[in-house]
Amino acid sequence: AHMAKHREILKPKFALVQQILEDRLGASKIASWTEPKGGYFISLDVLEGTAARSIALAKDAGIALTAAGSAFPYGKDPEDKNIRLAPSFPSLGELEKSMDGVATCVLLAATEKLLEG
Repeated sequence: AHMAKHREILKPKFALVQQILEDRLGASKIASWTEPKGGYFISLDVLEGTAARSIALAKDAGIALTAAGSAFPYGKDPEDKNIRLAPSFPSLGELEKSMDGVATCVLLAATEKLLEG
């Protein structure tokens, strides 16, 4: 019963994150993400070399994310492209605003990277 209740709480949050990622990043082809069937995280892969910058931009905007590379041994993502999203804590309203902000930061970091080269 406890896990069923937990699933009721988490399911709409994960669905919201998936929807925002698809709406904001799906057509851009600069990101891909997992659709987990369990667990507490969504793995967001962004343009190589932009995860740390995306997270820094989000932090500047007041959005707390796990550190770049947090899903890798010793916290080192050799391609600097993975962001581990944990949508379980914020309310749906907070989550919607923060994920919209994350998508904007991912797009900005990718644009900066593409303009460099």
